Amino acid sequence: MPNSLRLHYLFAPFRSNLLLCVLFFGSIFYLSYFCSDKLLNYKSDRFSVKKIEFDGNDRVSDILLLKASGLRYMNNIFSVPIEDVKKKLKNVSWIRSAVVHRKLPNRICVRVSERIPIAIFQSKYKLYLVDADGIVLECDGIGNFENLPIVVGDGAEKEATHLLYCLDQFPKLRKQLVVAIRLGKRRWNIKINKGITVKLPEKGIMQAFGILDEISDSNGFFNDNILSIDLRMLDRVIISHKNNAENLSQDSKI
Repeated sequence: MPNSLRLHYLFAPFRSNLLLCVLFFGSIFYLSYFCSDKLLNYKSDRFSVKKIEFDGNDRVSDILLLKASGLRYMNNIFSVPIEDVKKKLKNVSWIRSAVVHRKLPNRICVRVSERIPIAIFQSKYKLYLVDADGIVLECDGIGNFENLPIVVGDGAEKEATHLLYCLDQFPKLRKQLVVAIRLGKRRWNIKINKGITVKLPEKGIMQAFGILDEISDSNGFFNDNILSIDLRMLDRVIISHKNNAENLSQDSKI
């Protein structure tokens, strides 16, 4: 048998199967395109959005979420752009993540996860809330968060998480924190009880808090006469007293 004829019989089944595959997948593609197009343009009231439900939101109202999402009642439920709705919701500062799904025939369900504020951020004489990612949260008032620590200074909102994490390892000191001030985007000064300023190093904050914890009393308090504690160099502790400052002030007047 000639080679050409032998190849013809050899590949004949493959050609037949290939044709069937093309017909099968082509039909699937056509049906999916046809059905999706029909669903998107289906005018039946049965598939019109009649319920939009929000869950997981405590700080952000349903009305604000509805406005931000761009969702509309009576629109075709199949025309709702799920991914686009999620992106719009995440543009709300309080929203960390969002899950959006359809529940046929006419309901859209939205579940959000809100950000949790960890500090009050003061900037240009205004107060804001800030979360662990350094996101500044929109808020009409901070009355419900007055127990949060206050952080001040350029970049303070971005670095607050690390500072507070280190401080949380020393509960006695944590209770004494009044305000943390970010200086030159490099390091922190913190104000603790009795108006004492603690100057922290650029690196080694955890070690500095360990030293501070050691020199405090059993309740984390310090002497009334202390003005500042300088821990910028971890191999030494420099303590300034109020009496010394008063004496210096009097000397300067003389």
